[in-house]
Amino acid sequence: MNNTCLLCNCLIRTRITITEILFPGEIKHPSICSNCQSKFIKYQRTECCRGCGCEETKDLCNDCRMWEKEYGWILEHRPLFHYNQAMKEYIHAYKFQGQYQLRVVFQDEIKEAIAKIPHDLLIPIPVTNHTMHTRGFNQVTAFLTPDSYDDLLYHLQEKKIAQSKKDRSSRIKTPQPFALRNSQIVKNRTILLVDDIYTTGRTLYHAAALCYSAGCKRVQSLSLAH
Repeated sequence: MNNTCLLCNCLIRTRITITEILFPGEIKHPSICSNCQSKFIKYQRTECCRGCGCEETKDLCNDCRMWEKEYGWILEHRPLFHYNQAMKEYIHAYKFQGQYQLRVVFQDEIKEAIAKIPHDLLIPIPVTNHTMHTRGFNQVTAFLTPDSYDDLLYHLQEKKIAQSKKDRSSRIKTPQPFALRNSQIVKNRTILLVDDIYTTGRTLYHAAALCYSAGCKRVQSLSLAH
């Protein structure tokens, strides 16, 4: 059976196995070709920052030291892929050009990673109302199945300047943009936050700080790329 790569449009040839013939069900076809897949580099998590997971150091990177000094705690973060050129192009097409069909490219990897991290509540980072109206979807929740997450965070701003358009200093100085719909729900719970890109950590630290202020037990986070 054949289908087309969502990224380069080349033809992907796949063979149906004997098992699939004998035990028919939903056949999972690859959404991108092996050549495109090879351009995305996974984090190995052997020697990495114990905070954000970057591979610059075995202890804490400079950004995480900064957050520890500000908050008194470190966010335990797990990135799945390096934010290399291939990932930049993917994010641009998916997030900024609104190619909703690209959500399926990394859905399985994100689902598997979530299953490995114990949590009571799965909370995606929200987008502004303006983004929802113009883009038509939240790029984070589009990765997830509708019944798998808790829509507890919302954006206080109607419209925001994209993090990608800010310099490092401006990102770090960004004021708290979120609020909780129901702070009682997170009390004494273990939280897993999900976002698409981890850059400085500013967005996820804002969300984590909000959860801790509401009395949650522990916050961890996951992102597609860093």
